[in-house]
Amino acid sequence: MKILLLGANGQLAKTIKETKPKDINLISFSSSEFNFLDMQRSIKNLENINPTHIINAAAYTNVDKAESEKELAERINAYAPFEIASSAASLECKFIQISTDFVFNGSQCYPYKPKDIVSPLGIYGESKALGEKLLLKLNNSKIIRTSWLYSPFGKNFCLTILNLLEKNAKNNIPLKIVSDQVSCPTSTYSLSRLCWELILNKESFVKTPKINHWSDAGIASWYDFAVGIAQVAFREGIINSLPEIVPIKSKEFPSIAQRPNFSLLDCEDTCKASKVKREHWSFELSKVITKIKSRL
Repeated sequence: MKILLLGANGQLAKTIKETKPKDINLISFSSSEFNFLDMQRSIKNLENINPTHIINAAAYTNVDKAESEKELAERINAYAPFEIASSAASLECKFIQISTDFVFNGSQCYPYKPKDIVSPLGIYGESKALGEKLLLKLNNSKIIRTSWLYSPFGKNFCLTILNLLEKNAKNNIPLKIVSDQVSCPTSTYSLSRLCWELILNKESFVKTPKINHWSDAGIASWYDFAVGIAQVAFREGIINSLPEIVPIKSKEFPSIAQRPNFSLLDCEDTCKASKVKREHWSFELSKVITKIKSRL
């Protein structure tokens, strides 16, 4: 097998590289090496590599900035992946696209199923939903929607909270975290296990739905997630003191783009069709923070 991984510098791609099974030929490209804004050159690279599978871990993910960069978000999150997947189809190459819970508007109060109607609140979600719509036209593609992705790498909520905990504790400043947005954190290690399952197990690739939902198990608000991070970090000795963590409403933390208040994903269909088991988000969090500690 020859796997082409796009978005090499992102947190998911770094985890996929770290968890690569033996005897897998994994070729990874960053955005500068495989430019979604220069598709003619990138498609030539794709044809020269001639992979069996592509994992697209590249994306435009700045939710607020997307509101003023619609064309760029659509190019990176929709049109470029479709062009790549279309070219891959002619090479008999399978394409795995990572999508998001932000394709939903958060108006319902029970987990979203893969076939539920999408209705994004902002440009970022719209661009990812457009990408899904285009890719659904192709037979070689799988879409994985995930939520609240975090890891020991790059920029994410877990690392941000770890940086704030000790700083706020030293200055005796409460840490205010939104409590009325609910979904589920997902470790990049959990998501990478599903990616590798779809690649290594042909039966799983065939049986899983066209659109797959994947998060860790359980449910949480951002406040719950922050408290969990604090508890594990304190237990592991990463921080020596904790600030007060205060729940606040979304309106007290204004942002340019609107976020869904509820975006929990129903992962039952994917679990039944694949051999990957979901662990509770708190268990996955402990494993990630242990890895973060080992890197300090």
